[in-house]
Amino acid sequence: MKKATIKDIAKAANVSIATVSYILNDVKTQSISDETRVKVLKIAQQLQYVTNRSARSLKLQKTGLIGILLFKDLQPHCWSELKYVKTLYRIERLCGQLGYHTIFMQIEGDTSSYDMIRERNLDGVFLMNVDQERFATISRYFGFGIPVFAIDSHIEDTIFHKVLPDFAAGFRSARERLGEEPHFLVLDAYNDSLLVGQIKRLSGMDGERIHVYEGAEGLNAFLAKYPDSPGIVVNEFLAGEVARTHDRIVAICTSDCPEMLAERIAKVTFDLSDYKRIVDMMDRNIHDADHSSPEKFLYLPVIS
Repeated sequence: MKKATIKDIAKAANVSIATVSYILNDVKTQSISDETRVKVLKIAQQLQYVTNRSARSLKLQKTGLIGILLFKDLQPHCWSELKYVKTLYRIERLCGQLGYHTIFMQIEGDTSSYDMIRERNLDGVFLMNVDQERFATISRYFGFGIPVFAIDSHIEDTIFHKVLPDFAAGFRSARERLGEEPHFLVLDAYNDSLLVGQIKRLSGMDGERIHVYEGAEGLNAFLAKYPDSPGIVVNEFLAGEVARTHDRIVAICTSDCPEMLAERIAKVTFDLSDYKRIVDMMDRNIHDADHSSPEKFLYLPVIS
C-alpha cells in the first residue's frame, strides 16, 4: 500500500501543502484556525501518514510525560472524586514502570487548563469521563501522532482508542448472579451521553425501567416503584445507596471497589490489570510512528 504524503493530506483537506506542513510540524508562528488544524490532523491519522524520520527525528521530540486528565462530573455526587482513584493509581504505576512521568489534572472546561496542557508537550494522553463537547474542544490541543485513549467515553471519533468495561459481559454475569430477570436498572450518570445510551441498550431493559442517577430524591422515587424487586446497579458507590432499601441487587463494580459493599450484595468486577496491555499499546504508539492498531474499542474483561 502506497504511503500517504503531505500532498495527499492537502488534497483531502482542501488546503495548501504549506498549511499541512505548518500543522504537522506544530509551527506556532502561523495563524491557522482550530477548525483547519483539527481537520488536517484527523485526515493525517486516517491516511496513516508517517513523518519523514530522516528529516524530523521523532525520538528527539519525546518528553517522557503522560497526561491523565479527569473530567469532573457534570452532575457531581459525593463519590465523584473517588470512583476513578484505583484506575488512576494503576495507570500511573504502569506508566512509571515504562519510565514515564505522569501529569494528573482535573478538568472543568476552562480554556486556561487547555493551554497548560498544550504547553506541557505530552507524549500520550488518557482522558477520563470526557463528554463529546469537551472532547471536541480538547482534542485540538494535542499534536500530530500523540496517542489519545478515552476512558469511559463512547466518543464518535474513530481515530482515538476507547477504554470501557465490558458491559455486555457484565450484564450477562449480573443476570447469572441474580438468578432471575432483573426488574430495574440504576445507572451512574457518566458525562458522555453516548456511553449512557450504549449501557442502556446493552442492559436489554425498557427505558421506563432504567434510572440514571441525579440525586437521592429521584432515586428513592424510582425505587419505590419496585419494592422487594431484583435489580442491577452500575457502580458500587451507587449500589451502596440502593442497598439501603433493596437487598436483591447485583452491583456492576466499575470503580474496582467491591469491598465497600456488604457481603450479601452480589458483585460483578472487571480486571484492571488489563490496563497493562493498554499502557503498553500507548507506549508502542509513542515509539513506533508506523504502528496503527485497528482495535479502537478496548474492553476490560469481567473476572467475577
